Amino acid sequence: MRRVLLLVGLLSLSGCATPLEVASITEIKPHTGSKSIDVYEPKRLTGETSVPEFAGDQLVEVRTYVHQEDKGEVEIEGAACSLTASDFSASAQSPAKIRVPLYRGQSSALAVACEKPGYKRRLVTVEAIDTTRQGRLASGAGGGLIGVVAVAAIDAMADNSKNDWRYPVARIVLEPEDNATVAGSP
Repeated sequence: MRRVLLLVGLLSLSGCATPLEVASITEIKPHTGSKSIDVYEPKRLTGETSVPEFAGDQLVEVRTYVHQEDKGEVEIEGAACSLTASDFSASAQSPAKIRVPLYRGQSSALAVACEKPGYKRRLVTVEAIDTTRQGRLASGAGGGLIGVVAVAAIDAMADNSKNDWRYPVARIVLEPEDNATVAGSP
């Protein structure tokens, strides 16, 4: 029985495609006069206290896909993508990794738009997620209702101001123009 389950598991994984490789890392263009990844650094240097605390950076992945009837969603490369936030922007070709600043719960939402000839332009918004809190709450789910209640109580008492925040992958599914099949699509 275990062999059958193992075989079924391996067969289900064999249908998963390996993500396309990213050749380089794209840096953002701050709109604040900053020369570093910390877009609020100039304001912080003047002593302004209302700017968010810099909590590091992250490489956000931007990946584009098309739907194929026989294969489902297939990743494609070469879409022109732009990433825009309140104080910075970047442009790259998919698949891409873009270095963005993190400001914990005050991290900007990212608007990611991609386009490729023969496909409609698509836009997605990506919000930073409190991964510390998410992991804490997920660990309580394994303990049933009592575990969820206990972890929720601990979470309510915790100082969440220093939690780790991360952006998920910006995943854009492109649609052919006029619902026609695009010639030469993968």
